Amino acid sequence: MMVKVKICGLKRVEDAEMLNELRPDFAGFIFAPSKRQVSLEQALEIRAALDEAIPAVGVFVNEPIENIVAIVESRAIQIVQLHGDEDNAYIEELGKRITLPIIKAVAVKDAADVKKAYTADFLLYDTYQSGVAGGTGKTFNWDLLKEATQPFFLAGGLHAGNLEGAIKQMQPYAVDISSGVETDGVKDFEKIRAVMEIIGRSKK
Repeated sequence: MMVKVKICGLKRVEDAEMLNELRPDFAGFIFAPSKRQVSLEQALEIRAALDEAIPAVGVFVNEPIENIVAIVESRAIQIVQLHGDEDNAYIEELGKRITLPIIKAVAVKDAADVKKAYTADFLLYDTYQSGVAGGTGKTFNWDLLKEATQPFFLAGGLHAGNLEGAIKQMQPYAVDISSGVETDGVKDFEKIRAVMEIIGRSKK
């Protein structure tokens, strides 16, 4: 089975056009405050340009549930990613309100973080950095993921240079890449293409 690819942090219609050609498995919109944050209006415009076969993931950090429900109902996204301090009670409440899959991001400091059980459909392991929710551009100690018990997305500082090793070592369900496919803060066609070529070679 091939590892799946999520290209996160789309900001422009041109980003969607690149993905339509290069065919990753998921695209990501960041609704939380960050340098890649988009408004619902922007997300809808990019979603309209993005091939229907590529689901869009909405990334939220400690967002009021009703705000997520409203964005889900707009059809801008097909998967929800929670990248803050959301606990199982929050995930269960959200799950009652929406039918979409939910990814819960876990910032990994130590093995205890990997052992935490969440009721989400998928877990995403990312680099821990104090005061920052994702988008760090830094890797973490992947050995800690030996404790992982369910399929996971691997994030944090991935790029064409370290992707092959990450996949071999960790065998993730999917990889999540944002800054690693950018040049000067803008998505870069050649960098995304390089990632997709590596994925194509790395069939499990």
